[in-house]
Amino acid sequence: ISLPFDLRLLRILVKVEVSSTPNMTIVKEFRICCPTSVEEYRRGQRYTTAKISKMEVQEGNGAGVEILENRPVEHPEWGAGQYTRKYFHIQKRVPGWLRPFLPKSSNAIHEESWNCYPYTHTVVTFPMFTKFKITIRTWHCDDKGEQENVHKLDQKTLKQRQVEVVDIAAARKDQALYSNESDINTFVSQKTGRGPLKEGWLERLDAGTPCMCAYKLVTIDFPYFGLRTKVENHLEAYERNLFHTATKQLFCWVDEWVDMNMDQVYEYEKATFQESTELTKLEGKLSTPSDSSLSETSTLVEEEE
Repeated sequence: ISLPFDLRLLRILVKVEVSSTPNMTIVKEFRICCPTSVEEYRRGQRYTTAKISKMEVQEGNGAGVEILENRPVEHPEWGAGQYTRKYFHIQKRVPGWLRPFLPKSSNAIHEESWNCYPYTHTVVTFPMFTKFKITIRTWHCDDKGEQENVHKLDQKTLKQRQVEVVDIAAARKDQALYSNESDINTFVSQKTGRGPLKEGWLERLDAGTPCMCAYKLVTIDFPYFGLRTKVENHLEAYERNLFHTATKQLFCWVDEWVDMNMDQVYEYEKATFQESTELTKLEGKLSTPSDSSLSETSTLVEEEE
C-alpha cells in the first residue's frame, strides 16, 4: 500500500518503542478545590460537562463530540453510576507541530467514563496510537486538599507521583479553551452569595462557606520514541488547563444548576448530549471513525514497533 509521505515519516518516528527503556509514564495528581459541597459539585459537574460539550461544537473549527453511550451502570468495584462513551473530534486541539503527521480522519479520541460518584474513572485512547492511554482517577472529598494519599497508592507509585494544586482563580499562562469563558474574579452568585474569587481564595475562605476538593490522579503513557516527551508534556498541560477551566465554569454557572435535582440534571444532560451529537454530525466534517479505518491505522503504526 502506498502511504502518504507524512504518514510514512510518522512510522519512522515511532518505529522504536520506548517500552524497552525504563518506565517514564507521567503520574500527576492535580488537586482542584471549589467552594461547593461534594453533593453540589456532583450536580454541577454533570451540568458543566454537558454544557461544555455543546460549547465545543458551537466553537466550530473541526471540534465536536459524539455521544455513543450514556447509561446507568453497576460497577463491581465502584458501585452504581453512569457510564458514557464518546468520540471527541479534536482537529483544532492538535498542536501545530503534530498536525502535519496525522491524517484528518484520525483526529478523534475515544473516551470511556464511569461516574460512580464520589469516585470517577476515565480512560482516553487515540486509535492512531494503540499503546497510548490517559487514565484519570478522581476522588471528590469535603476538604481543602489536605489528604496525602487519597488514592491509596503504593510506595513505588508515590515516589513517582507529582502533586500540583490548581487555583481556579489564578491567572493562566495557557490559552483560553473557549472564547466566552467567565471571569471568576468578578463573578458573584445571586443565589448562593459566593464569589468573587481572587487568587489565593482558599486561604481566606469564610468558615461558613462549603469547600470540596477533586483529587485527580492522571496517568499518561505514550510509549513511542521521538514523540514521547513532547506529546506527554503537551497532554499534561492540556489536562491542567481543562481542569482549571471546567471547575471555574462550574462555579460561575452555579446559579444555572444549584436549584436542579439529579433527575433534572440528567434530563438536561441527556438533551444537551443529543443536541451536541446532532450538531456535530450536521457540521459535515465530522464522523465517528469506522472500525475498519481504526484497525488499519493502528496496524500501520504497530508494524514498526
